[in-house]
Amino acid sequence: MGTKPQPAMAQPAASPQPPAAKKTHFLQRIQLFSLLSSAECDAIVRRLKRRDFPPQFYVVRENQPGDSMYFITAGKCEVRKKDPNTGIEFLLTELGPGACFGEMAMLTGKPRTASVVSTEPTTVGVLDRNNFQALVVQHPKIGVSLMRILAERLERASENVGIEFVSLQKLQFDARVLGLLPEQTILQHKVLPIAFANNRLTLAMVNPNNILGLDDVRRVVKGVMIEPMACTEEEFQRFLSGPYKDLMKKEGAQVGKEVGRPATAGATGAGVAATTEAMLESFHSDALKEIDMEEVTDDMLMATATELRHSAEDAPVVRLANAILALAVKRGASDIHVEPQEKELVVRFRIDGLLQVIQQLPKKAQMGLISRLKILSRLDIAEKRLPQDGRISVRMENKSIDFRVSTIPSKWGEKVCLRILDKSNTQLGLDKLITDPSTLQAVREMVSQPYGIMYVTGPTGSGKTTTLYSALAELNDPDINISTAEDPIEYDLAGINQVQVKKEIGLDFARVLRAFLRQDPDVILVGETRDLETAKIAVEAALTGHMVFTTLHTNDAAGTFIRLDEMGVEPFLVANSTIGIIAQRLARRLCSRCKEPYPVEAETLKYLGAPPTEEKLTFYKPKGCDACSGSGYKGRVGIYEVLRMNQSLRPLVIRRAPSDEIRDAARQQGMLSLKDYGLMLLREGLTSVDEVVQCVVMEE
Repeated sequence: MGTKPQPAMAQPAASPQPPAAKKTHFLQRIQLFSLLSSAECDAIVRRLKRRDFPPQFYVVRENQPGDSMYFITAGKCEVRKKDPNTGIEFLLTELGPGACFGEMAMLTGKPRTASVVSTEPTTVGVLDRNNFQALVVQHPKIGVSLMRILAERLERASENVGIEFVSLQKLQFDARVLGLLPEQTILQHKVLPIAFANNRLTLAMVNPNNILGLDDVRRVVKGVMIEPMACTEEEFQRFLSGPYKDLMKKEGAQVGKEVGRPATAGATGAGVAATTEAMLESFHSDALKEIDMEEVTDDMLMATATELRHSAEDAPVVRLANAILALAVKRGASDIHVEPQEKELVVRFRIDGLLQVIQQLPKKAQMGLISRLKILSRLDIAEKRLPQDGRISVRMENKSIDFRVSTIPSKWGEKVCLRILDKSNTQLGLDKLITDPSTLQAVREMVSQPYGIMYVTGPTGSGKTTTLYSALAELNDPDINISTAEDPIEYDLAGINQVQVKKEIGLDFARVLRAFLRQDPDVILVGETRDLETAKIAVEAALTGHMVFTTLHTNDAAGTFIRLDEMGVEPFLVANSTIGIIAQRLARRLCSRCKEPYPVEAETLKYLGAPPTEEKLTFYKPKGCDACSGSGYKGRVGIYEVLRMNQSLRPLVIRRAPSDEIRDAARQQGMLSLKDYGLMLLREGLTSVDEVVQCVVMEE
């Protein structure tokens, strides 16, 4: 009994040992092997086949067949489940060493109900069905545990069902309800859908304890609650041979019209999904008409965490939350606002910089929807008095999408704001952002400098982070060490060392920046210069041979020097370390399909500062079409002001010259101000006068 037969798995299996004096084998924590001794568990470990997985690898995939169970011995994995209606892949839980998965698929032979993805290099032990069957014969205690597990699940199913008996002869059937299930499923499991109300599907079953049948029904009719009732097999066969066929023939043509193709009772695959979805939408539309406004009472506000969790896990609430997230991503929204009002719950999306009301929900949906969003973002659902921050991580159409979640108590309940971070939707590359060739060349020359500091300024939501990421994307190369300090890390950049700032443990920008200087950096990005310490370290890093990128909140490029002086950074240090400054805004881009030209009035040109010789210019205005949802705008375009430091500007900065004087000197040397750049966009028909006036301060 040496260790030679088990070199691959013996060491990892011993890792999850508790600190207690009595050792517990990690397999004994699994209900299936809880009755085995440590020696018997070691024998099982010797049957495991070792497999290693790299990060972001699908160990098992949802809906695929499985004949093995897995034991994690090193690394971490995420369990993800795809919402059938929206295609979003939600994070359910995380698994570490000692955890197992895949046992139910191995036992039942049914497709897997969730995907498991490795988040770091992961080692697992694999036990296939043949080895498991041999273990059951060799260790009867496993069979006893298996029987106990199945008995407990059957008992729970019976308790939850509350089975009643129904006579099919006395029922009046709705053909739309019968059509929710394909004929194949009805015949295979001897089950009939007999009623649908309040998102609850009532089934008449010859065997109401047929768990496999209920699972198949849930696969076809997704997102509804199932209520089984018992019926006799004689009545079932009689109904199927007569009334069922007649009803389905009459309904077939109507269903075919709704889904765009002929429907049959025996339809399968995509046809069944389309038919079922069309019918469910019909029922939901009828139900929504009957929803009454319900006041949120004090008792509801004082609901316990258990009550809130039950409310959030109700099938309609789950579908509603998933649909809101999916719709926001589909429409290209940057933020979702869920706002309780006195008699309703308002859902707004920020699209192209402007908020739009998307839905006004009944007040009764408030508690369940907000609790559901808090559960997904792993917040305390019982805490309603204090603000909370969390994160939802999903996959949609093979894209990783994060939602930064923030809650705050308001007068009529908790308001939830979700910032959407679509990691695949980032336009990295300065040429994709800056439309003017001369401005693009100036920025690229600044970015390519070997050392110094470049500031990007503008209000919140003006695209500063995207500009910085685009600059890093052009510098990113295997022979350059790039490190970033961010709060939060909005997008993953391959080949770049990204650090998340955590103030609660003392890991602020200044501390990360000091650590970077001991990491042999070439390029450093500081998410935001917020205080004197961070500003000084960034300036010193730029003066000692490093290229530094950072952001500030100022109105224009020249105002950066005033802001740094107010922070306490010496002007001579700023003048000698600064390469240049980019001030920017985001304006809505006119829809290319429906924008309308119009002659510009002389007063408008004078207000915009256009030369008198250009009074016959043609600008464009929004109209609205299907492509832009009637708004006249689609997407956004940047307005940039690029100030490059030079020998004539340094003396002005050192002697603390006013920002107006610095701006005028820079414009004399060719700098386009925000107003000049906006006027250029108007000439090109990329945006409207209203957008430029809204984004840029017009001076006399």
